[in-house]
Amino acid sequence: MRDFFSRTRATTLFRPVIIANIYLFFYFGLSTWLPFFNIYLLDRGFNGRQVGIITGLYQAMLFFVVPVWGMVADRFGNRKTLHITLFGAMLAVLFLRFIPTFEMLTLYMLGFAFLHHPIGMLTDSLAITYVRHSNRVSFGHMRVWGSVSWAIGAVIMGRFLQAHSTATIFQIAPVIYGVTWLIIWLYQKPEDLQRVRVSFRFSELKEIFANKKIIFFLLLLTLFGIGVSPLYIFINLYFRDIGAGNELIGLGFAIMAISEVPFFFLAGSFVKRWGAAKILLLAIATAIVRLGLYSLISNPLIAVFLGLAQGLNFSLFWVVVVEIMHNLVPEQYRATAQSLIWAFHIGGGLTIGNMSIGWLSDVLPMQQVMLLASAFTSVAFIYAMLYFWKNH
Repeated sequence: MRDFFSRTRATTLFRPVIIANIYLFFYFGLSTWLPFFNIYLLDRGFNGRQVGIITGLYQAMLFFVVPVWGMVADRFGNRKTLHITLFGAMLAVLFLRFIPTFEMLTLYMLGFAFLHHPIGMLTDSLAITYVRHSNRVSFGHMRVWGSVSWAIGAVIMGRFLQAHSTATIFQIAPVIYGVTWLIIWLYQKPEDLQRVRVSFRFSELKEIFANKKIIFFLLLLTLFGIGVSPLYIFINLYFRDIGAGNELIGLGFAIMAISEVPFFFLAGSFVKRWGAAKILLLAIATAIVRLGLYSLISNPLIAVFLGLAQGLNFSLFWVVVVEIMHNLVPEQYRATAQSLIWAFHIGGGLTIGNMSIGWLSDVLPMQQVMLLASAFTSVAFIYAMLYFWKNH
């Protein structure tokens, strides 16, 4: 009976539906707390420098998360590892609001990041493994539900927080994470399925870093990460600074998420038509203009709708950097290459950017911080032009 149930619940027809629902509920849960986390910290009385340290160290944990959980997933499987990390993250989110001091919260966030960061990576690996095995659906067809649910969740939560304390985000998110955790139980991989490796091997790093093109490209990812860091979670402080309430902040994150959807589908065809270098330069140029406009805009509604540019500078960027990086390394090193993209752009660039923004936001209005970020991203654009010109 148990074998029959396992085969029935994991038929080929339902596997992509189950994976899509994992994306749907996980990103819905994520949207209920992450867009408002910095606002919660400010409401708690932390200053900008402290907020920058907390979020910066949270991002920095990517350097340690990828190799550790990647090796665990390679040994025990993506689904089992996803179960462990999601259950731990669910509990960590639940108790986060009870941490009393800045010092204790900083330490707590390191442990929380260790459990929470690999969830997206493991879910992506689960989806990619299925796509390579079945060829029935594309990765984008499943991943898009994460963007859709993020948009819906951010709007709902923004409206909810109009009448409730921001601390309630840590009561709602664990419930939705729990639903995601239950859905994962439904997924059973086909018996003949070969997993996609998600960890990187340290023995591969020596050969990869012997390639100067790769080193300079990773530096570009870091520079761009520093420049665009205000366009990630810290944009909520900018919205708050120019007078937006939680409902409008939620709408802003929803608009950004929805704008990503079509470009995730179109980016591949854009790269084939115009080339990876031109598309990456377009993504960086869009970020420069967007940051510059934010420095001039003081109307929160206009600022929120400027988030429609997110698809150009976020979706195009992620698709094209994977394309470039995978062309720079041998096929057998692609798991390591994927890990390095996350480590240098998010673990390195966003960490430095978040900490810098936190310090700057204590002494400058966020509009001026956006202007500085635009100028810094212009440096990354010039660097990118020189990189592609030299390696043409």
